[in-house]
Order: sequence, then C-alpha cells, then structure tokens
Amino acid sequence: MSEGYFNRMVQLMGETMPKNQQMINNFFEAKKLVEKLGLGCTKIDCCSKGCMLYYKENSHKSITNCSICGMDRYKTITRRGIQKKIVVKKMWYFHIIPRLKRLYSSMATAPHMRWHSENQRDPSILCHPSDGEAWKHFDRMHPEFSEDPRNVKLGLCADGFNPFGQYGKSFSCWLVILTPYNLPPSMCMKREFMFLTVLIPSPSNPKHKIDVFLQPLIDELCILWTKGIMTYDVSLRQNCIMYVIGLDDFE
Repeated sequence: MSEGYFNRMVQLMGETMPKNQQMINNFFEAKKLVEKLGLGCTKIDCCSKGCMLYYKENSHKSITNCSICGMDRYKTITRRGIQKKIVVKKMWYFHIIPRLKRLYSSMATAPHMRWHSENQRDPSILCHPSDGEAWKHFDRMHPEFSEDPRNVKLGLCADGFNPFGQYGKSFSCWLVILTPYNLPPSMCMKREFMFLTVLIPSPSNPKHKIDVFLQPLIDELCILWTKGIMTYDVSLRQNCIMYVIGLDDFE
C-alpha cells in the first residue's frame, strides 16, 4: 500500500479507539517504532539488467556505469524545477544473522530449535526433513556440525510473483526465502518462520542471473558456516557458537 493510504488507515483506526490510546498516527511513526527491533534491511544498487551489484568494492557512488553492459547506475529526474539523480534499480537485503539469533532469545522458539534431534519419531515414516537421507548423509559427512543440535539447517527457495495481479502490468518481483528446518513441522512452515531475505525488483525475471542478487546472502552464510556466530540460548541459559548451513530448493 502507498504511504498516503497507510496514513489514512491508521488515523481511522485511531479514531475508533478509546481516548488516551497509543496508536501511531502515520507511516513515519510506524517506521521509527519498528526500527527499535533492529531488524532493518540494506538497499543495494544494481544494474538495471541484473548484470552486477554495486556492492562492496563497487559500492562507491563514483562508479556510475555497469562494468559488464555499461548501463547507467543513475537517472536524472526533475522535481519542482530541481534536477536530481536517483538510482535506476535497487534490491533489498534483509540480514539473516539477527533473525536467527532472535530464535534463541525467546522461550517460545529456543527449545524447539533442538526438536529435530531430541524428538523421537518412527524411522519408517518421513515427517520432517531430518528424516530424509540427504540430512543424514550431511550429518555423516560433517559430524562436528551435527554434534550440537542448535546448529541450524536452512531451507532456501525462490519464486516470483506479480504484485499487480492478472489485470496489472507484466511486472515480476522475485523473493528469496529462508526457513529454519530445526523447528518441528508444525512451526517451520508457518509464515512467521519463513524469512524474507532477498527482494529482487521488477520488472524482469532474473533467470540465470539470480546468483548476482544472492551475493550478500552468500557472504553472510559463509560467515555462519566457517566462523559461526556467538549466540545466547535462553532455554539452556548458556552461550554457544551457532553454525549454519543452507540448502536450496529453487522453483
């Protein structure tokens, strides 16, 4: 929804509430409130054709053209008689490390992150990814990883959608979603545990160039796999080094 529509909606909700309520009044106040959670996102400029990201050594504003196809990074617009340069295309990256750490900081989720190891199940029935041969093969190949059931196995999937419906323009936004498979089946497929990590902008399908947009996610997963992250497990009241491995399921 647009910012104006959001403002009108929350104002209407505020008018229907009792006096002395603490309902936010506009989008700006909502954004400031959510920022306190520390779960922000990073906007990364990218080539309009998806050739490259202006990321790391290429992030400096002085780099104005794609090094592969030569497309401009910025375009000039005029607003109220003033010319201004804006980025042609950008993607959104939502960091995964703080969200994984939060799973261990709440008693509502921390004990369940060991479910795949502690829960006894009928070996003849496949009811969770940990019952599969691929999971067991990985544990045999990396026993040091499987020793601590708090280490996380993530399922990664990507798919596109049309935000304007069948009657709108032929735009296609693409999402990359991570799901912690440590959780029991009743939790890991719920919406709140399907973490939106990468939002690839429209209008075109990234197709074979999707790996370009996965660069920040791969960097973060490399840190989680090789070095791990110090995490406090509130259920056991102890610190641990959390390691993470990602599996993929592209549709």
